[in-house]
Amino acid sequence: MRSNKLIFLFPLSIPARSLEYGITAMSGLSPNCRVCGAFALARKNQPQADKQEQPKLTAAQLLAALGYLVDVTPGGCYYHAWRVALVSQRIAAAIAPDVQRDIFYAGLLHDAGAVGAYKHITRYILMRDQIEDVHVRTHTQRGAALLNWLPGMSAAAQFVATHHEWWDGRGYPDGRVGTMTPLGGFILGITTTADTVGCFRSISNLRSCLSSIATMTGHVWPKEVWVALVRSMEDAEFYKTIADPNLLPEAISQKLKELPVPEELDNEKGAERVLHLFAALVDIKDPSTAGHSLRTARRAKALAEHMGYSEADAHTAYQAGLVHDCGRLGVDTHTLNKAGRLSDKEMNDVRKHAQMTIEALSCLPDAPGMAALGNIAGHDHERYDGMGYPDGLAGEEIHPISRIISVVDAYDSMVASGKYRFLTPKGAVVRILQDAGKQFDPQVAEAMAEMVKDENIEVKLRAA
Repeated sequence: MRSNKLIFLFPLSIPARSLEYGITAMSGLSPNCRVCGAFALARKNQPQADKQEQPKLTAAQLLAALGYLVDVTPGGCYYHAWRVALVSQRIAAAIAPDVQRDIFYAGLLHDAGAVGAYKHITRYILMRDQIEDVHVRTHTQRGAALLNWLPGMSAAAQFVATHHEWWDGRGYPDGRVGTMTPLGGFILGITTTADTVGCFRSISNLRSCLSSIATMTGHVWPKEVWVALVRSMEDAEFYKTIADPNLLPEAISQKLKELPVPEELDNEKGAERVLHLFAALVDIKDPSTAGHSLRTARRAKALAEHMGYSEADAHTAYQAGLVHDCGRLGVDTHTLNKAGRLSDKEMNDVRKHAQMTIEALSCLPDAPGMAALGNIAGHDHERYDGMGYPDGLAGEEIHPISRIISVVDAYDSMVASGKYRFLTPKGAVVRILQDAGKQFDPQVAEAMAEMVKDENIEVKLRAA
């Protein structure tokens, strides 16, 4: 039986409900919420959400977005995972067609375990540098554990676990020799090496760049993998696409259609599991706030229910809570771990995480459900008075679910154990009410105060 726990992170409880974004007509208002009636009246004249079937989240698209996120920075995206996934699949189609799907998805997340390292993985060019950083030295095992938690991804996990093993036994983490490493591990290994030294970023220097790693054949990877990579260069148009960041999103989207995820993952519950991986990686990036995304998600769902939102909208709040901080994966680890006051530049970089959340979940051209979730999650730092970020939205311009997440995000930051702990629940509520009408929607702030007083809700949240 597959465990519902990510063993090194936190317990997960995953409902299998569909995503419907937007605000639908509210019914069944909670009798315990004295502001809900006024809240409903205030919304009476606003357009209701489209009652037609809304676009769903898919596990495949979310995995692609997660691969994008691992490579994102305040200055842009490296696209390392996407290039590795596409080139690795091309090689596998020639020499290991039966596992090309597994290799493609392994490529998307092959470096997910390196989240938390002090530099992007492509900046660790030498083996010595990789071994010296514990986050990098163990990233293959951590990445494999993440993938193993997803149904149907065990083969992909094996390729991730072994993609830094060498043919001659001098690789890591296990020092495997020869065929002890699966062919998929070597395919990922040669592709990630080639991209790290810059081979796929410019079509003009592809051949000369590859010649610089040719001597590694027979030591790092077997000859058949090298031959397959060289032969793949006959398709010049493919490598022009790989080298152009503007063409990569469509290429990834097309490959997701050609190679769907395993059936056991290709459903609503599977998509939900991937959302929990977003939260897990944020915990790995900044362990001092571990569990924050999950707590925010649970409390956002509870607050939406308390305010009388539909079950679908409450579940949207839960999903948005899971990913609301995913843009923090692009913030420099030094900055997140800094004990003292942040400089203006560092603070600006931290604030960019909201925009990076939106961009990551909008990274594919044909994923409207994911993009909608990103817009909700990425605007939780907007202020009711219009002084927030990333877009300076005010009042009703801010999505109602974003306003809910804004309140519960702030509440958890004030009361949870960690570097931000400084208030009791009662003190946090006082602070939130003081900022009602300025930072927070007054009705959401008042509803939050009432919910915190409701001992039954608080007991359920603590037990979840």
